[in-house]
Amino acid sequence: MELIQSYWEILAALFLGIVTAVKLKQETQELRKDVDDINRRDTYTEVVKLRAEMDTVTKNIASLWDQTNRLSDRK
Repeated sequence: MELIQSYWEILAALFLGIVTAVKLKQETQELRKDVDDINRRDTYTEVVKLRAEMDTVTKNIASLWDQTNRLSDRK
């Protein structure tokens, strides 16, 4: 009992340190999940934008070929 009375401050600090470390680890894990979720959303958004751009480019190429075919048919 005398040992606990002698070192109670150190034991309290150690306990608080462990509690703080566990809380920080949980917060870090939650933040990592949030970052991963944001990255997934950004990736999806980028894919949708690129797909729209590719559709536009494909339509433009098709239009150019149609115009080229019309011009060669006139000759």
